[in-house]
Amino acid sequence: EVGSGITVIGHDPFWAELISDEEYRAEAAALASRGYVIKNKEHLANFRAFEAALGRDGARHPTRKRLPVGQGCAGCCFDVGSALFCDVCGAYPATRS
Repeated sequence: EVGSGITVIGHDPFWAELISDEEYRAEAAALASRGYVIKNKEHLANFRAFEAALGRDGARHPTRKRLPVGQGCAGCCFDVGSALFCDVCGAYPATRS
C-alpha cells in the first residue's frame, strides 16, 4: 500500500464526511464482538458494501466459509487455511498464533 500511494485514500476527508467518529467507534465495537477487525472508516464503508452484497457475515460468499468467532482469519474469521494473507478482508498476517 505504501509504495503504491494508496495509503493517502485512508486520510481523505471523504471518509470523515461519510462516517462520523461516533458512528465508526460504535459500529467497529459491535463488529469486533462478531469477530471483525475494522481498521478505519474506509474499511467500515467497504465492510458495509461487503455485507450488502453477500449478506450478514458474508453468508452468500461463493467460495469462502466463515468460521466461528476466534477461528480462521484473525481479521474476519473466514477460513484461510495456512495462508498468510486473507483475500476476504486483507489481513496480514491472517493466521492466528
